[in-house]
Parts: sequence; structure tokens; C-alpha cells
Amino acid sequence: MGPLAYLTLCSMRNRLRVRLKRLREPRYLIGLIVGVSYFYFLFWRQRPPSMGAEGAGGGAFAMFGRGRVSLELAGAAALFIVAALAWIWPSRSRPALTFSRADVQFLFPAPFTRRQLIRYRVLRSQLGVVIGSAFMTLFLRPTSAANGLIFFVGISLIMTAINLHLTGVSLSRESLGTHGMAGLARQWLPIVVVGGAFVVLVGTAVVYWPDLTAASTGGELFDEIGRLASTGAAGVVLWPFRALVRLPLADAPATFVRALPAALGIVLLNYIWVVRSDAAFEEASAELAEKVARIKKGPPAPRPASKATPFTLALEGRPETAILWKNLILVGRYVSLKTLLRLLPGVAIFGVMVMQNPSRGGFTQLVAVVSGVMFTITVLMGAQLARNDLRHDLVNLAVLRTWPVRGAALVRGEMLAPAAILISICWCSALAAMFTAPRLKLPLSYVAAAVLLAPGVILVQLLIQNLIAVLWPSWVLIGAHQARGIDVMGQRMIMMLGMLVVLVVAVLPAAIAGVAVGFALYWSTQTIHILLPSIVAAIVLLAETWIGSEAVGKFLERTDVGQIDATES
Repeated sequence: MGPLAYLTLCSMRNRLRVRLKRLREPRYLIGLIVGVSYFYFLFWRQRPPSMGAEGAGGGAFAMFGRGRVSLELAGAAALFIVAALAWIWPSRSRPALTFSRADVQFLFPAPFTRRQLIRYRVLRSQLGVVIGSAFMTLFLRPTSAANGLIFFVGISLIMTAINLHLTGVSLSRESLGTHGMAGLARQWLPIVVVGGAFVVLVGTAVVYWPDLTAASTGGELFDEIGRLASTGAAGVVLWPFRALVRLPLADAPATFVRALPAALGIVLLNYIWVVRSDAAFEEASAELAEKVARIKKGPPAPRPASKATPFTLALEGRPETAILWKNLILVGRYVSLKTLLRLLPGVAIFGVMVMQNPSRGGFTQLVAVVSGVMFTITVLMGAQLARNDLRHDLVNLAVLRTWPVRGAALVRGEMLAPAAILISICWCSALAAMFTAPRLKLPLSYVAAAVLLAPGVILVQLLIQNLIAVLWPSWVLIGAHQARGIDVMGQRMIMMLGMLVVLVVAVLPAAIAGVAVGFALYWSTQTIHILLPSIVAAIVLLAETWIGSEAVGKFLERTDVGQIDATES
């Protein structure tokens, strides 16, 4: 293992050199200054004494003392969901272990055993664990060095356990796919454990469902869930996850030391499970490495479209429809009808339970709050997350230029796919919040106004994102492999601030028009109207998006293909 450890250290050193060299470019240097300033003012700057001892030294870490039991329960539930989804909803787009092209060419033919290669990948993954744990510790601002060390070690062990477990799941599924029933004979123990745990938790929820729905408030519901999760068979199933979460939440070194053996045992069991795997991962890892190398070298060669298409594309029609069809196929690789059908039984069962509960107490109120938060996040942040537009296709600009399509039509077509997805999520969230929160007494006109305004706001944000990609392509993180670091985070902050300013300016005419119509209606009827002003504002936003797409299209037609570079030096 000595040569592999040496290779890991050299890779870390070379990566640091690359990060330092790219600071010669102004965009990375400015981003680094903004990123460091952000961390200084948020984490390291001392707060005024008037905020008190807890506020001056504790930061977010001070909240742990007021809700350790609740945080432990929530963290254990989150870890169980991650572990269960790894088995129920696996990722088929990546192999069990990922290696670079250089690893495949030099390490696979080398005299290393399969177990040594697995250990090498586990060792390389620990670098991300250490960096992520350090950032989380800085963010929470522990009250003392001892608390900081406890939290850092605890979070590191949790992330290590998650990484090992996900790797073990991938290797087990690879073994099952390769060896069939023989692989099942080798991997029967983890499958039985996961299946039994899932049955126990689902059975507990079904048996005690009347008690859960009888809760009148969210606090009573959470207390009942805490009781079920800490007693009986469900408590036994969740004990390993609570043992891991208990580490970073320890309030004293003695508590941390008492909880450490159990957590180390869980990590060790996952490590033994991973290194003893007999999965043949070399072929899939080599295929992925070649694919990544081709993407870094340039745009991939066009491939035939998948048989599963979102809809039948007509031979004639607007070019925007064809581009929407193309981008929805790409989304279908991740979210398809088959994926939605997997969720349909759970949604149907939940709907029946809600309809059979006439009181609709704390549980349905919790669903309403989650739906409202989902609606808000989708409207305000969805355009930055759904990147299946020009930000994804900008690396193929040379090919797009050969299409007999106007630039404005190309921009509108690229925006339609993420817009359709985000608008669907918004509308579903709004309907879920309206039907599950009767106690909030939301007027139907307010919900309808939110539903009407959401598409315009989303489209304006998508237009701004595509405008930035066209005007300043070097500032947009495009391509399959994106740069990372504090300097890149600073770039994102600058772009986010600029986008918010442009968004406010873009929404202002729609707001003025809506307020003017509302004031006119109130002056004539002495009644506050919400729906009609919202319709006017939505029409103004859509008109701005159409006019803006024409302007962005003209910029796109004059964009120099040589300015686009998806690779990172």
C-alpha cells in the first residue's frame, strides 16, 4: 500500500499547485477574495459583545445544547433514508468505483490486487471527507477548541461511514449483477439486514399510524415519532444511525469517548464489507474513465436518441419544440416515467391516508409546510440548479451554429425544458400545500396568484442565466467537470448577486403594472383584487421574457466559438 499512499499524496500536492496557478486569472483571483471575505465575516469575525456570550462565541453550534435529542433523531432518520435509497433507488449512471484514465492505464495492469485498489479509492475519498468536515466545523463556530475537535471527528466518521456504505452497496449490486444467484449467496447478509430494517420501520409506521395522525400539532407529532424511534424494534433498527449522529452532538469529551467505540465499530464493519467484496469493477470503471477523457477533450460525438422519448416529435413545427424534445430526453436519463412509477404506490398510499383522516392534524400540516418551502425554493433557486439549457449546450456551440435556427428560437428552446420541470414542481407543491393545510385558511386567490406568477419569475431567471452564459462564458461553470474551491464559490456569489439585481429590475415593470391594475380596481369597487393584477403581472413577465430572448439570441449569433472552453486547466 506504500506506492498507492505516495501516489495519493503526490496527487494532493499537484492539485494544490493547479489551484494556485489558476489564481493568475482575474476571475479566479476576484472569486478568491470574495470567498475569503465571505468566510471571514460569516465565521471568523468576532460578534459584538451586546449579543451575549452565547451569540458571541457559539454561532450555530450553540443551538445544539437546546435540541440535541431532536437533532439526533432527525440525523438518524436522514442517514437511514440515505442508506435505504442506495438500495432501493441506485444510481445506474456510474460504476461502483471511479478511477481516472491514468489510474486505469497504470494501476490496473500493475501488480496490485483488487482489494488494494479498493483501499486506494477509499483512501482518496477521505480527502473530500476531511475538507467537508473542516468547512462544516468552521460554519458552526464551536464554542471551544475541544467542541470543535469533537464535532470535526464526529462529522468525519459520519461522512466516512456514508461513503463506505454507498461504495459497499454499489459493489454488492455489481456482484449480484455479475454472479447472479452465486452473488446472492455471497451478499445475503447485508440484503437481509437492509430488507429487515425496512420492513420493521414500515410495519411500525403502519401499526402506530392512528397515533401519528391523532397528533394535533407538529410538536406532538415529533414527540410521538421520537418515542417510536427510540423504543421497540424501530429503536433497534435506528440504533446504529443514532450512534453515529451522537458523536458530533456530544456535549463533553467524556460523552464523546463513550459514544466513540460504537461509531468506530460501525465504520469498521462497513470497511470490512467493502474490502471483502468480490465485484468486478474494472471494466465499468475503465469505460467511465474513457468517457470522461473524451468529454474533457471536446464535445462528445452525437449518439442516436434513446427509444424512450418524452413525446412524439412531428416532422414540422417550431424549432423550440424540437430543442425541448432534445433536452427532455437528456433529463429522462435521470427522471423517467419508470422512475415516477416507482414513487406512485407511495404517493397513492399517502393520499388515501390523508383522505381518511378528517382532522388533518400535525402530520398534514407538516406536509403543507414542506410543500410551501419546496415551492419557495423552486421559484427562487430552481433556475440555478436546473442547468439543462445553454449552460449545458454551450460547449456544443459550434454544432448549434450549423442548425438552420435563429438565435432567439434557440435560446427559447433551451429554456423550455428546465422551465417545464420547475413549473411542474411549483404547481404540484402549491396544490399539495393548499389541500393539506386547511387550518392555515389560505385564500384560493392567493394560491392562484402564486401559481400564475411562478412561471414568469422562473422564465426571467432562466433568461438571465442564459444571458450570462452568452455574454461571459468564462464565468459560467459549463461542461461535465467543473472547477471547485473557495475561488469558484466566490465567482458563484458574484454571479448570484448580479442575477438578483437584474431580477429585481426585470420584475419591477410587472410589479408596477400589477399594482396599477389593483389600485384601479380598488378605486372603482372598494375591494382588494388579487387574481386580475397577478394575471397582468404574469403577462408582463412573459412578454419581457420573449423580448429578452430576442436580444439574447442576437448576442448568441455574434458569440465567438473560441471563447467557449469547458475544460479546466
